[in-house]
Amino acid sequence: MKIIFAILLLGFSAFNLIAQDLPRTKANEKSFPTNISNENFNEINDFDGKIVAFDAVIERNEVSRNKTPFYKLKISDNYLWTVLMFGNEVNKVGDTIRVVGYLRPVPAKPNKIEKAFLDGKYMVIAFGLVDFVTSNFLFLGGAGQQKQEWIDGKIPSSQ
Repeated sequence: MKIIFAILLLGFSAFNLIAQDLPRTKANEKSFPTNISNENFNEINDFDGKIVAFDAVIERNEVSRNKTPFYKLKISDNYLWTVLMFGNEVNKVGDTIRVVGYLRPVPAKPNKIEKAFLDGKYMVIAFGLVDFVTSNFLFLGGAGQQKQEWIDGKIPSSQ
């Protein structure tokens, strides 16, 4: 038993030493770019089905059918409803956030709850969020490639 414990301890120690030398995800001045703003919002149709990233103020917070935040995000004079694919206990109405996700048409048949508030032509299904004030950085666990691309200064790919 002592031999097994010693082997496990040695293996764990070696793994920790190796892991310390792995590259770390570090943000820089190019990280988290955007491709939607008030200036090009009139071209929103061109982004249908694509990944978008933008800065916005949380104007309203509802709960999605998956029990995650569903934000009405104000982009200067415009807004997009944005559902997060993860929970967010930090950000509240009035906070400025940057999100990244897929721009999709609003469902033709929203559920009963969503029908009460979901308006507009498009919505965003967000897989990432950054709040530069609180340093809140949230990302969907299965979107590691997109996370790294966004940190590296690229609008993430959809693959």
